[in-house]
Amino acid sequence: MKSWENLEPDQYRLMNKHFTPGRGGRTIRYLVRHHTAGILNTDQVWNVWQSRQASAHYLVEPSGRIGQLVNDWDTAWANGNANANAESITIEHSNNGGAGQDWPISDATIEEGAHLAAALCHGYNLGRPQFGVNIRDHREFYGTSCPYHLANGGKYHQRYMQRAQYWYDRMASKAPIDYADPAPAPKPEGPLMALSDAEQRELLTKTREVWDQLRGPGGKGWAQLGKNTAGSNLTMVDALAALRHDLAGDTK
Repeated sequence: MKSWENLEPDQYRLMNKHFTPGRGGRTIRYLVRHHTAGILNTDQVWNVWQSRQASAHYLVEPSGRIGQLVNDWDTAWANGNANANAESITIEHSNNGGAGQDWPISDATIEEGAHLAAALCHGYNLGRPQFGVNIRDHREFYGTSCPYHLANGGKYHQRYMQRAQYWYDRMASKAPIDYADPAPAPKPEGPLMALSDAEQRELLTKTREVWDQLRGPGGKGWAQLGKNTAGSNLTMVDALAALRHDLAGDTK
């Protein structure tokens, strides 16, 4: 976003059809979240909507880049509901994977989408972002699962709302605003935390290999080591214990 305070997107690619000029005397009351069910940038979604009678005000791309396709003061054809169209600003969030990956959305898209929602709530005096009040979902107005994982109860919803409220609070504060993301929490201390993610994965793999050797295939022991009194294959630990008993002359 070029300017959060002035609501200047990274790119303007305004539709030349499939929207309604003005809002028919209605005022903006809330935002409506959508997902694209596709991996799309601003130019691509503009092309899709040239042949489909649909549009939205904003698209947040997989990189987090924001494009505007319908001016805020005009009515986008997004919600499948004339009243909701006239009273809302609509935000499409691109996926970064397809149906086979269950339509994931990137962290950048969630972060910048939430930041955009906060800036719009602040810019239009809609109040602090609150789901069901000034943040709504497409599926509330039309028979659809959209915005899918972003929707209330979905796996991205809570983080989206937390970040939207965080950015709104920063914008509403009278203190100077630093838009840098807050520093990440320090990693917990300990020997494992000193390892990189790749080193931790390698250590876990080797630990599993050792564990499998001790237990035998599937944890059922090794046929080569013989059987215990219950008729089960001995594990490496069982065999060592039996050997120790033999060497010690222990008959128990």
